[in-house]
Amino acid sequence: MANKPLDFTKVEALRRHMLLSIRDIAIVLGVSRMTYYGWLKGKPLRKSNDKKVRGKLRDLLDLMKDGYPQPEIIALDSVDRRQRLLELLGEKS
Repeated sequence: MANKPLDFTKVEALRRHMLLSIRDIAIVLGVSRMTYYGWLKGKPLRKSNDKKVRGKLRDLLDLMKDGYPQPEIIALDSVDRRQRLLELLGEKS
């Protein structure tokens, strides 16, 4: 059974809540900005990206449930905020 398409209005709400730029969310999801913009315009995810992106979004939602972004994260500039998020996700930029 195929996954239902991602609702990128919800992904955008998550991105804004987490104080991420388009560049930041693209880096976190492991895609180019152009790919992300395409998804915003309704372009479907390739099969090779679908599982990876859904997994990352689940990880981001889990962080949000834990209260992300905390005040100390909010106070960071966007580059440091993205770096901290990647660290929390167990990655390196």
